[in-house]
Amino acid sequence: MSDQLPVSLEGVPQSLVDVAETFGLQVVFLLMEHFGGLDVQFPRNPPDDHPLVQALGQETGREVSHFLTGATIYIPHARGKTTQRAIMKLEKAGLDRSEIARTLGISQRHVRRVANAGGKSDPNQLDMFSDGE
Repeated sequence: MSDQLPVSLEGVPQSLVDVAETFGLQVVFLLMEHFGGLDVQFPRNPPDDHPLVQALGQETGREVSHFLTGATIYIPHARGKTTQRAIMKLEKAGLDRSEIARTLGISQRHVRRVANAGGKSDPNQLDMFSDGE
């Protein structure tokens, strides 16, 4: 876990405030740890082998799923920045963007932004073909 996690409700990401108020910060921490950077869809009755049940336990996993039935919620992560170079390397290795997000523990949105920019979103990265201007 990261030391960037919220310590009170004021630090909880907006998408998870209702979950924190209803189930507590520990459930939010578990969601961020297991699903950080992903859009998660909450089924009405998840089976025992569903990732939510696996991460939160049977009782809590089912209660959270029932509470959020049908919703798709972005679960932010609490990790530091990952370099564009790592994203581009994994994309060249043939991983799809959701696999890259899971591998690096970052959001699919960030992977998409960096990959669509061709890795040039880093202002400190020099362009090999630039004429210096």
